[in-house]
Amino acid sequence: MNFIGKLFFIFSLIFLITILFITAIYFPLEENTPIQKVVNIPSGTNAKEIVDLLGEDEIIRKNNYTFRILIKLLKLEDQLKYGEYNFSPSMNMFQILDKLIKGEVITYKITIPEGYTCTQIAELLDKEEIAEKEIFLKLAKDSKKTWEGYLFPDTYEVTKKYGENNMSKVMLSNFNQIAMENKFEEKAEKIGFSLDEIIILASIIEKEAKFSEEKNKVSSVFHNRLEKGMKLQSCATIQYILEKPKEILDEKDLKIDSPYNTYLYKGLPPGPICNPGLDSIIAALEPEEGDYLYFVLGENGRHIFSKTYQEHLRNKK
Repeated sequence: MNFIGKLFFIFSLIFLITILFITAIYFPLEENTPIQKVVNIPSGTNAKEIVDLLGEDEIIRKNNYTFRILIKLLKLEDQLKYGEYNFSPSMNMFQILDKLIKGEVITYKITIPEGYTCTQIAELLDKEEIAEKEIFLKLAKDSKKTWEGYLFPDTYEVTKKYGENNMSKVMLSNFNQIAMENKFEEKAEKIGFSLDEIIILASIIEKEAKFSEEKNKVSSVFHNRLEKGMKLQSCATIQYILEKPKEILDEKDLKIDSPYNTYLYKGLPPGPICNPGLDSIIAALEPEEGDYLYFVLGENGRHIFSKTYQEHLRNKK
């Protein structure tokens, strides 16, 4: 073979390899398949391991050297993000890489119910594999300001293993945004309270009032008691002290020596007893006008309100 022939052979080989390389990049494993698979790429996985995972899950061909070469050529080794992804064998390499670079991971909706404590939130996040309970609670306690009361109850869209810091930042940021939009601080100052005091009061209202339409009236009772220097005498604060809430409290429970025991100590407890929703916070800021000083739970789950102790005793009976 002469020189021109050799040159032609080399160029033909290069051209053939290039065509095969481009074909491998642009043509998926299975065209037009409706199959979708969840692929979890753990934190710390390198580019080679990501390619191997995709091969094992039959998203691409196994031992896919073309994909590895493409990642190296484009210098994308440090740009591929971890997490859970929805991939399909109908996706070509560029489509897969685009997802991995953008970090288009699967998100999950999680609803934090109104009135949940930090412990209950931590347990829910742990159950849903979003954050670890013990780490979340340690952060909550070690923070300069307690998270109790400020982890706003809402529906959040996050990824699996989202993390304790990330989850707390999202929830605390949500609280700050809602507080600013609703002018919580300004309204609190107008009625002679700090924002922290309003959140403490709102947390008690949240636990005491099952129905939204009763919250402003329950708030009125507590505001009236605070104004008169009476003890709040909220059973909800006793339940917060107990390790496990009880269906019916007894006299012994009411004598537990704790700053959260509003049967023993006047004024508000030192911190919130749960994370209240918007209705309860607004109720704490806008109590209903009236002279009620007492309420007792009725048979239908609603409260009976009274202005005097004698009337309250009759209602209890």
